[in-house]
Amino acid sequence: MRIFLAIEPSEHVRAKIFHESETLQQKNFFKGKFVDKKNLHLTLKFLGEISEEKLWEIEKKLKEVKFKEFECEIGETGFFDSEERIRVIWVGLVSDKLKELEKEISEKLAEFPKDYKEFNSHISLARVKEVINKEGLVEQIKKMNFKNLKFEVNEFLLMKSELTEFGPIYRVIERFKLI
Repeated sequence: MRIFLAIEPSEHVRAKIFHESETLQQKNFFKGKFVDKKNLHLTLKFLGEISEEKLWEIEKKLKEVKFKEFECEIGETGFFDSEERIRVIWVGLVSDKLKELEKEISEKLAEFPKDYKEFNSHISLARVKEVINKEGLVEQIKKMNFKNLKFEVNEFLLMKSELTEFGPIYRVIERFKLI
């Protein structure tokens, strides 16, 4: 099974992010796929294909994570790869605690290699296949506003991702409460 660790923003925050995504979607600046509201999340660590036996070991190690609850703020919006080649539209999350939590989890799961890049706390909004109006798209992304939008992080999730022709289906395997 395909496994990852995530943080879900509060329902209020997901609703606001999704509303901004819908506004962007109506502009038809690109062809691609927007992330469903229920699937908006921050990936802390992607673990990949895991056997049932290995999953039990992972759960045991994650129960050892002792981390205090913290507040997270929605930051600016942006895109990967670059303005010249937009592939993913995202919204950033602002909190030093996110990087600390990711580091603690990575230390507990040291047998899993770190991602090839530095941890970048963001929520993907859309995957872009083809840009129709780059100038309009870039301008609209920069105008998206999430000022003073915050939520409490009081847990992280062990998630299963099932890829289907209609998009991914995410299921919570276990919730790990922060202290």
